[in-house]
Amino acid sequence: MNQTSLLGARALARERLPANRLLRKMNSISIIVLSAIARGFVLLAATIQEVFDESAYQRFLFRGNLSPSVESYAAFLAEHEKSRARRPSCC
Repeated sequence: MNQTSLLGARALARERLPANRLLRKMNSISIIVLSAIARGFVLLAATIQEVFDESAYQRFLFRGNLSPSVESYAAFLAEHEKSRARRPSCC
């Protein structure tokens, strides 16, 4: 190998270095974006569970140390309706 080819290889390595840094930076940015999207979906799922009383049912099961069944869901609905009936209606 002659001196010119070695210098050319070093120059190519220097030219590739910023591209590698850019690629690593893009990968880290995409990981951050994907994790933010995933957190958004987790929040959306939790909100939907609250809206449709799934979380309330899970808390009911935990509080009563019950397993999910038709009977426990019926007890949950009865308790839930009692709590709604006690609330004064507004306007």
